[in-house]
Amino acid sequence: MRVKIIDKDPVIIVSVDSSVLQEHIPVFKDRLDYLLESKKYWIVIDMNDADYLSSMGLSVILDVKKRVNKYRGDIVFANVNYLIKNLFHLTELLGKLDIFDSVESAINFLNNRIDSSVK
Repeated sequence: MRVKIIDKDPVIIVSVDSSVLQEHIPVFKDRLDYLLESKKYWIVIDMNDADYLSSMGLSVILDVKKRVNKYRGDIVFANVNYLIKNLFHLTELLGKLDIFDSVESAINFLNNRIDSSVK
């Protein structure tokens, strides 16, 4: 699995090119940790090319979400398929995570949150 980082300052897009499986967790976690170390607290996780998200992958995302929230940032999801939405539902996270049909919608949402937090 490759993790692609796209900087749309101040929002960062994190795209994965396949499902997020257990064996991918170290790379995935390292890339997200690097963003936090770089003070990037507004993140879109683009799941367009992911058919599956492992429980460990979800755990990493929730940990990073908690950490960015401390800095008034956020992580949101874009292009989430039915199986991953079902995982969110089964773990009772569906109403607690922001999920968008496109990266553009997710970016707009975060930019609006950033604008309102600056005022």
